[in-house]
Amino acid sequence: MAELLFLDGEYMPPAEGRVSCEDRGFNFADGVYEVIRVYGGVPFTMREHLERQVRSAQGLKFEVPISVEKFESVCRELIDRSEIQEGLIYTQVTRGAAPRNHVYRDDIRPTVMAFIRPAPKQPSIWRTEGAAVLPVPENRWNMCHLKTIALLPNILAKNEAHRQGCAEGLFHEPDGTVTEGTATNAWMVRGGEVWTHPLGTKVLPGITRAQILKVAADLDMKIHEKAFTLKEAEAADEVFMSASNTELLPVVRLGDKAVGSGQIGPVYRQLHEAYRAHVAKACGLETLVPLS
Repeated sequence: MAELLFLDGEYMPPAEGRVSCEDRGFNFADGVYEVIRVYGGVPFTMREHLERQVRSAQGLKFEVPISVEKFESVCRELIDRSEIQEGLIYTQVTRGAAPRNHVYRDDIRPTVMAFIRPAPKQPSIWRTEGAAVLPVPENRWNMCHLKTIALLPNILAKNEAHRQGCAEGLFHEPDGTVTEGTATNAWMVRGGEVWTHPLGTKVLPGITRAQILKVAADLDMKIHEKAFTLKEAEAADEVFMSASNTELLPVVRLGDKAVGSGQIGPVYRQLHEAYRAHVAKACGLETLVPLS
């Protein structure tokens, strides 16, 4: 197995990839990206990710220069050539290279990139004892529904969370409204019912989020796509986060405050077990490799 890069039509080792120093992704974070989880050699929800990438690019007023079908074939080729069975495919499309200027021309050719690498293992303690999450003030722009590479606020918040021994950061607005994590969607459980922020410009329309909603519906759980506050989360029975690589992450502490009993809750356990069964079925696999 070896990591492999696709860059503007060619396959190569990642270390050999080169883009212009005037690529607008490099100079302005003018681009979009996706992360696709590969289970047993099968890319899960690949089309949903690539279709969202198209929408994100359109939100930035440029077009992905290859079709979703072509991008799907690129991703499958990366899996086949690399022989990576448990992995992550990272895709990125930038507006392209042009002389540095805030004003861009409409005829710039976008730069298209994708690479595959083994999926990182997660700390086993997250699954056995739960994780801590650090509340952080919301300081991002108001177009968080677009999955762009302009991630500096997320990066700073995530690193501060790690410095304080937390697995993730949780953004909240001045009035206390929880939006999402630095790389995850956020969920709260109260009385067996589940809350998550409604879609809009404040949060990313998570692919995993959508899959969890399907799984929860199959389990006859009541879901509220409604905003909740940090205080409500602190008083909740359970909190968890979700993302493609993270799947569902149980949260037992928000900053220095325990969530519920301070232990992993039953709704998370039921949802995560059902989610992994859902993934295995969709990928045509009997079982999934453990996350840690």
